[in-house]
Amino acid sequence: MQLGKLKITSRLICLLLVIIPIPALLAAPNKTRPYTECLTYFENTPNQLNVYRLYGRTDGNTVFILGGIQGDEPGGFMSADLYPNLVLERGNLIVIPRANFHSIINNQRGINGDMNRRFSSQNYTSIDDQIVEIIKSLMAESDLFLNLHDGYGFFSDTYISEDRNPYRFGQSIIADAAAYVTAKDTIQLEALARKVLEKVNQRIDNPDHYLHFMNTNTFNPQTKFPEMKKSATYFALTQFGIPAFGIETSKDLNELELKIRYHNYAINEFLELFEVEPEHPAIIYEPPRLIYLLISVNNTLPIVAEDQNTIPIFKGDIVTITHIESNYNRGLSCDILGIGSDQDFQKGFIISQPTKIIVRKDSREIGEVILNIEEIDAKLFTYLIEVNGVKRAFMDGETVSVKRTDQIKILNVLHEKMGTNSYKVNLKGFVPPVEINIGEDRHYLVDVSTLQWKKYSINNEGKIYPIVVVKNNQEISRIYLAIE
Repeated sequence: MQLGKLKITSRLICLLLVIIPIPALLAAPNKTRPYTECLTYFENTPNQLNVYRLYGRTDGNTVFILGGIQGDEPGGFMSADLYPNLVLERGNLIVIPRANFHSIINNQRGINGDMNRRFSSQNYTSIDDQIVEIIKSLMAESDLFLNLHDGYGFFSDTYISEDRNPYRFGQSIIADAAAYVTAKDTIQLEALARKVLEKVNQRIDNPDHYLHFMNTNTFNPQTKFPEMKKSATYFALTQFGIPAFGIETSKDLNELELKIRYHNYAINEFLELFEVEPEHPAIIYEPPRLIYLLISVNNTLPIVAEDQNTIPIFKGDIVTITHIESNYNRGLSCDILGIGSDQDFQKGFIISQPTKIIVRKDSREIGEVILNIEEIDAKLFTYLIEVNGVKRAFMDGETVSVKRTDQIKILNVLHEKMGTNSYKVNLKGFVPPVEINIGEDRHYLVDVSTLQWKKYSINNEGKIYPIVVVKNNQEISRIYLAIE
């Protein structure tokens, strides 16, 4: 059987080029096979999409593995997550471990509905539809498409029980027809699936867990599964003329590792069938854990925070998570509770109340760091003031006595527990020589005789002007400049 694809219509090509750039799966001329590339879309958002392209030592067929299009099916996306680590001897792989990362984080089938029912959509504005268009463009480069799922119950050709019958999808390889005729060939979907199933079931110890072929008869007007016409497999088969299968393990299997293993069995047999040959096997599943976070406060050098650590900050501090260190490097997200979104990585947020940073691997919480708000002690402020070239230090609430002929400079204001860039220092009644006054008056030379705006002075008398420290638009300390 030839494994060639149907030609893409010119209308579809133009449409895909408008929606999203399509980098063809051709080895770059300046790179030596084998190698792997990663393309990232919607980076550092809950919808981040990572596309991995693996180029074998020698060229060959291209297999597209899609995981996580439905976010509550970890067997599929955790299995897909193992394949970007492969090195290929022959052939190519396209792997999207997490097509619907936002739904995975929340352990929901679909935040915006079922993404696997959007392939017939003509709307290209929503984020889900943009992701679907990327998936479609990758199908055009592929010789085989595998969509990984976890389904309820156990599929059976005949009704055995509520959990084991023709309407259950678990433990099956699904196709839209037994065979599909293209312009060039007839794709024997059932025959391909049964070759895989024969080898897969030889490796499964429990007969109750055997996988079976499920034909949804999508092309039949009397099909019991008409919604499959909106699915990824139907689109790949009908638009690009490539074999397309759904691989389903059962949600009723108690062990996640078992679901991953069954998925791997099926994927690996399809790879062998299409002559895509890895150099080494997939990595054994290891429970995910947080090792540490790197957290920057007010854009200072990041500090290391391990699981369950408490980071003391002050109200109004800007917190940025700059790095997540885990025993996995994919499927990670961090959520500052009550702030931002489900993915707050590498984004600065003003913290105004105590909260936690929750770190997840997919939907599983693997660690947390506590952000504790401390009260600002104004007595810990030290004001460094230069008067006529002489440096002096003052504490919160004290008074600097000057004459109208003096010149002063606010060198800095220091706090024992806060960085100097986390607040502003403002001499009321003084306007620095800048185009935009942001209320920051440190380091400017001030001629005392120019302080004439009485409305900013104490009691509007024009004799005493406050120097205030402001954080998050709130005054937290002050001293006084008294003109003799």
